[in-house]
Formats: sequence, structure tokens, C-alpha cells
Amino acid sequence: MFSKLTPEQKWTQTDYAGIERNLLRQNNTGGRTSLVRLAKGSRFPTHEHHGTEEVLVIKGSVIISGITLRENDYLFTEPGEQHDVRAIEDSIIYVASQKTTPIIEKETT
Repeated sequence: MFSKLTPEQKWTQTDYAGIERNLLRQNNTGGRTSLVRLAKGSRFPTHEHHGTEEVLVIKGSVIISGITLRENDYLFTEPGEQHDVRAIEDSIIYVASQKTTPIIEKETT
């Protein structure tokens, strides 16, 4: 499958404030490959990985598993690991997950 990224690429708002996704591919095991755009201060809640995940920071900086990742940094996540994602500044990350990554964080009221 070939896909060319363009400035007109479609960004879709997620259920989380300040986080948009550009879905590049969804696989048959529940994983997906996406570009994710995070506004400064936004946070994606704690989720668990049923398969591996690869993250590459394209622009900006984020914190994942207590590790600060900046432009061109790469992170590999093993199945069973849990983490949230926090944007230190406006950021774009490439995310490729092998399987589903359900949210495990309970909402607070």
C-alpha cells in the first residue's frame, strides 16, 4: 500500500481535547498506523498495549512512560506495557501499533 502525505491530509479530532489523528492504515488485528497531532498540554490517557507499538517524534516533544521524546526520537513498546502520552509542546508523532490499545484509565469526576 502506498500513501503520499500532503498538507491537505485529513486530520480527525479524537475524543481527547487537543489531539487529532490522521489514520494511515488499520490492520486486521486491531492495530493501526497513524500520525497523531497533539497540542501543547494535551494528554492521551493511560492505555495498555496488546501488541508492540512504535513511536517516532516528527515534530515537538512528548512524554511517554516518563521519558521525554523530542524530534527524531524513537520509542518501542512491548506487549503488556501501559503508558499515557503528554505533549510538552505542539507535536506530531508517528504511531504504529500491532494490536489494540484499550484505555485503562478510569475517568475521574
